[in-house]
Amino acid sequence: MRLFSVCLVATFALASLSACDAADASPPGPSPGFDPSTVDYDALARLDYETEVRPLLAARNVLAPTATDAAGDPADYALDALMMAGPSGFVIPFDAAGSLITRFVADLPDSATIPFPNLRRLEPDERRFVSRWIEAGARATPGGAVPFSDAQHLLFVCVQGENYVDVLDEHSMRTIRRVRFNDLGFPSAPYGPHHVAFEPGGGAWYVTLISGSGTSGGAILKLSTDLSMDPSTPAYVLGSARTTTPGMIALDASSDRMYVGRSTLSASTTSGFLVLDRTTMAMTEVATPFNVPHAMAVTPDGKFVLTASLTGGQVAVYNPVTEDLAIQSVPGGPHELIHFAVLGAHHGGRAAAAPGTMAGMDHSGMDHGTMDHGTAAPASAATAMHGYEATLTSKSTNTILFFNLSLTGDLALTATAPAGNGPYHAHVGHDGRTMLIPDQRGDTVTILDAVTHETTRTVAASAPDGPLSQPHSPAPGHDGTRFFVTSSNLNGKWAPVYDWLGPADAAGVRAPLPAARFGNVTAFSMDGTVLETIQLGAYPSGMEPFTVGVGGHESM
Repeated sequence: MRLFSVCLVATFALASLSACDAADASPPGPSPGFDPSTVDYDALARLDYETEVRPLLAARNVLAPTATDAAGDPADYALDALMMAGPSGFVIPFDAAGSLITRFVADLPDSATIPFPNLRRLEPDERRFVSRWIEAGARATPGGAVPFSDAQHLLFVCVQGENYVDVLDEHSMRTIRRVRFNDLGFPSAPYGPHHVAFEPGGGAWYVTLISGSGTSGGAILKLSTDLSMDPSTPAYVLGSARTTTPGMIALDASSDRMYVGRSTLSASTTSGFLVLDRTTMAMTEVATPFNVPHAMAVTPDGKFVLTASLTGGQVAVYNPVTEDLAIQSVPGGPHELIHFAVLGAHHGGRAAAAPGTMAGMDHSGMDHGTMDHGTAAPASAATAMHGYEATLTSKSTNTILFFNLSLTGDLALTATAPAGNGPYHAHVGHDGRTMLIPDQRGDTVTILDAVTHETTRTVAASAPDGPLSQPHSPAPGHDGTRFFVTSSNLNGKWAPVYDWLGPADAAGVRAPLPAARFGNVTAFSMDGTVLETIQLGAYPSGMEPFTVGVGGHESM
């Protein structure tokens, strides 16, 4: 029973704050012995971390590693310490339901072991108060900066089975935002976000949602990159378009065009890819004589677009000016063609990094592989003489196909190289030659030198409890020392750390969800050492890196 008024805790807190300011010593908070049970937190309107949230969390000692009735030291509860506590996503600004500080109590059995058992000491109104503070942005003071709003190097991770994108800070490996498309009015069941791309200057990002409600089909959204904005507000959506089962995106940085293919989850009779005007979000469809054009890439000068049939072994070159579509078959099938990429040319007078290192190319500048970013760049002498080199993953034959695309648009198969079992959405590193190839069936990642066509390393983190399980998409780290891989884990081979409870049945009972409802994103060093694994929801798929103010890997 709450005996004291709300004013009393405010009086305690403000008195302590004044003392702190005067002495510049201890952090704000009530005097020793403060009991949060004396406060009606449902009636407390002010969402101030220093004067209300911090004293509550310290009094309950929620960050203690073992259960205790003792209060914690408020000095241990600075906002920065809370944001970095526990696993990734402990506090996700604007998303209380997804923050582990609430999920550890709300979505696990009472008997489950949790990193901070004192979270269970929080009373219901106290949990609701903490949730309201998180939903308001988890700020230090009302109207203050949102945590992580100054993050620079990000990863946008599509969680396809739950219709949200997680934004991770690459430096701290924390989930710093969660963009829930249901909240934005774009339900997408059963399959949501598949792939993302970014404006070259970083002013907006795009995502494809595979499914949609009613007859509207899937969606392509244009969204804000402002990290200070609540991603559930309508203003976060800058534009939208509707189409059937959109999949991969290839952004042409030399124009306003963006090309969108079809998801592998499309009906087998779905054909045609889309040309989208990024300013107006208007679309036209380019008919294809084959079905499910999934793989998509565009040359850095925007002159040609590459696509391929998911099955049937056909590739196509599209000329946006003449609107001609040249079709040819790939020998040596049958091919399940997954992912096109155009290799970058080195420019700016900087030598390429050694294969397998991805070093020497800073994400924020112009010395990137030209196709690794959507930024138009001058071609090297080799490119000017010989055109472009493109790669295509053939999942069914476990190979990487290498093509030369001439300056007149003629496509010729020049070489093949072996990959692992089921090469999927390959990604070229910042050096323009290091290929990260997830082997979806083999639970490995092949690192291949696109110049020599030789495998430099096979990363196999699929031992018992290893994180690679149906790896889907890789992404290079911005400094060349790490790379990241999403694992879809639809077979449940990887055991999640936390078996969250599912929805209640007719009797009101919640059972733990199966392992197949959880995937992950894992950070690796370049030698294949697992650095960190972050548990995600159902069916993680596409992932792309983004640098604030610069952009990301639109075409990969």
